[in-house]
Amino acid sequence: MEGTQKIIDEIISSAKQTAAAMEKEAREELDADKARLADELEKAKAAALEKYKLEADAVYSGRVKLGELEAGKVLLDARQKCVAAVYDGVREKILGAPDKEYLALLGKLIAECCENGDEVIAAKSDSKRVTAAWLKKIADGAKVKLTLSKTYGDFSGGVILRNARYDRDLTVDEIVESLKERTVGETVKNLGI
Repeated sequence: MEGTQKIIDEIISSAKQTAAAMEKEAREELDADKARLADELEKAKAAALEKYKLEADAVYSGRVKLGELEAGKVLLDARQKCVAAVYDGVREKILGAPDKEYLALLGKLIAECCENGDEVIAAKSDSKRVTAAWLKKIADGAKVKLTLSKTYGDFSGGVILRNARYDRDLTVDEIVESLKERTVGETVKNLGI
């Protein structure tokens, strides 16, 4: 029994290290993307402001206000595109991770959120990654019974845990959306927008 616990502890430790490494790498890439996108935004902002300044000088005061509103819309659109690009990059980083890292992250999430008897619905794109044998290891580690659904979900990656009461959405899109909700303010601040 002690040997089993040691193996479980090593698996959990390894999963935590892998998740930490993936998070660090994602943050470093996010920082690089933020810097690049901030530069692009600054150039777009300067060009838009210059364009609207020239137009504003040539028209009546009412037209000046209209130009400012239009510039605000252009800047807002550029800001939204920059923020979306950051989180799209995070999504692609997760989906493009090597199998070992991807499955470690997914396994950690499943182990933390699963309940005994859950059915695991994997993404079509993960049909070769998420296998019954892999899921059995996760279930054994979490000391629960999990079954891999014979049907696949129409989402980009991750899984949905289904039981009679409710579904838990652990799809990559949901994970990134949750991350965005928690960090969008910090991201906007770091981008300087």
